[in-house]
Amino acid sequence: MRTCTIILMILAIAGPAAARDETLLGYDIENGGYGALVVKYGAVMGTEGVFVGGQGGWIINHTLVIGLGGYGLVNNIDFDDDDCSYLAVGYGGLLLEYIIESHKLVHLSLQAIIGGGGVGHRNDWYCKDKYEYNGDAFFVFEPGANLMLNLHKIARVGIGGTYRYARGVRYENVRDSDLSGLTGQIILKFGSF
Repeated sequence: MRTCTIILMILAIAGPAAARDETLLGYDIENGGYGALVVKYGAVMGTEGVFVGGQGGWIINHTLVIGLGGYGLVNNIDFDDDDCSYLAVGYGGLLLEYIIESHKLVHLSLQAIIGGGGVGHRNDWYCKDKYEYNGDAFFVFEPGANLMLNLHKIARVGIGGTYRYARGVRYENVRDSDLSGLTGQIILKFGSF
């Protein structure tokens, strides 16, 4: 009799507790999304490189982001000694992001870009062969972390850092190590968070 009472008490307590389980995907999914302007600064071929681009995606339950990101080198980095050719680099791919306590004024997000890129060179406008572009493709994986500030219900700003792993770079004198490295970034997000 005592065993039956104990079993009934455990079932009575466990039943309502099981009904309160929180899940990432379930009937009460809250959706949102954002688009962002991103400026990145880091070493490229042993000198300073500035990348500008964008990222954005679908936000699931204020926590998980699935989207896309893409960035391109915007400053001139000499490619050879003729003062005419400049390095051209762009990359992007799938964005995965995990936002920690997005309702807090200051919060953290962890992100990764998995995709590909292109590297080559371009000639300046005054060169004999104007706007010539040659290039090659490579794989990129870029994990990072951001410290975000909630400016407004629809706006966030943040600073962060990433590490860009470039693999398969085989373009003339450019190699993996020339495009891999630490990068600082500034992000301005707009959306429904």
